[in-house]
Amino acid sequence: MEEITVNSQESTQQLRDTQDLQDFANEPEQLEQTLGRVWGRLFAIQEPFISYNLTKKSHTFGRGGVDHQFNSSNFDRLLLPYISNVHFKIMLEEKPDGESLIILEDLSLNGMFINGKQTKGIKTVLQNNFEIGFANPTKKLYVFYDCLKNDAEDYPRELTQTYTISKRLGEGSFGEVRLAYRQGTLERCAIKILKKKGTCMALNNLKQITNEIHLLKSVDHPCIIKFLDAIETPEKMFIVMEAAGGGELFDRLVSRGSLPEPAVKFFFYQLLLAVQYLHQRKITHRDIKPENILLATTDEFTTIKLTDFGLSKLAADASQMTTFCGTFIYIAPELLDTATATYTSQVDMWSLGVVLYVSFVGASPFHGNDLQVRQSILQAKYSFGHKLWKGVSEPARDLITRLLVRDPKLRLDAAAALNHHWLEDDEMKQQVETLLQTNMPSFTPPSRKRPLQEEEDTLPSPLDKTPRLPNGEVGDFLHGR
Repeated sequence: MEEITVNSQESTQQLRDTQDLQDFANEPEQLEQTLGRVWGRLFAIQEPFISYNLTKKSHTFGRGGVDHQFNSSNFDRLLLPYISNVHFKIMLEEKPDGESLIILEDLSLNGMFINGKQTKGIKTVLQNNFEIGFANPTKKLYVFYDCLKNDAEDYPRELTQTYTISKRLGEGSFGEVRLAYRQGTLERCAIKILKKKGTCMALNNLKQITNEIHLLKSVDHPCIIKFLDAIETPEKMFIVMEAAGGGELFDRLVSRGSLPEPAVKFFFYQLLLAVQYLHQRKITHRDIKPENILLATTDEFTTIKLTDFGLSKLAADASQMTTFCGTFIYIAPELLDTATATYTSQVDMWSLGVVLYVSFVGASPFHGNDLQVRQSILQAKYSFGHKLWKGVSEPARDLITRLLVRDPKLRLDAAAALNHHWLEDDEMKQQVETLLQTNMPSFTPPSRKRPLQEEEDTLPSPLDKTPRLPNGEVGDFLHGR
């Protein structure tokens, strides 16, 4: 059996060149000869873990003399001490009546978890998309894919002949996002599945989807989610994008309450680079919030990926926008002011100010009911009264005050924010730029290129999911409601 190393940072072509793998969907006869019948796959959810094809009646996993050995190159080094020499076994049991069962037997000393439940010393019947973890019930490391019984028939052939659809990553009012793996390379990706019928999705929404695809095709930046493919059927739209194994910044904030200043600075610098890139190309995101900021890995310092351009739009000739959108607590005051008919890309800079504030204390700068929050935003009224602010530097707070400015003309733009003295940290910048160049060799760091002329632009984008951060009151604002 061949073990397939997964590296989401490499292109599909690079993976094919170095590994020369067969396409599981398109080469069934050759696959049978080289690997035997693949009846299951153990997909790695994150790096440095690798994915496995299951072809024998029984496969053992662990640190010792097993079929698949976990070591520092293919497993989390911090978890290795918890792994037994023979940690678990996965078996295919075929019944006389033609039915088959796939069994996972936990042989470990420390136990493991399937779908969050401990399985120490017992056997579990594995089913499609069951999640497997070690040491911690919340740390999912693998997802099992049953090649004999799965829901492939629920997806169009154009999709399944290229991608294996796996676990659900998220869900919204218009559809869901699923983890997927490219056939042959097992490169991880995320597929946004949007329903076109049977929901409130109307023509305007379909235009928004088409617009998101157009935008994703037009951008190329290591801090912006990469578009891979799009497939449309009469019922659904499938948008394939790179996967970010670290989840949402929102989830990290909720789980920790707040982030230390070095991590906030590391992420915010990347976020500014992404926004500057968009604004230079006359694209305004219009829905920047922690839910739309993904993390490439679970590492403390990792690449951020700005996502969800569903309501963004290019403003080829216009310098202002009139469409009202966004998520309530991240919306700029000019969007709430009925006397203001238009707005510019400076709405993104206000949203960045709110994200920066939230990152430090895990709570919104604006409190109360919807009406009170609205008034606070209109007046740019907030404070640094939370006890956590005592540990935050004055330059960081100063940058927030220069972003959360009522008048968009007086608000810092992306270029000015990047030059703020809080970000005068050469060590941090070098760390970020090295990471980004590793992910995208063609990326030229700002310190080594001639800056482009910043231009007023115009664009938007809100999400189905509304954030609720600890200790902060969040209103769900819908225009016209």
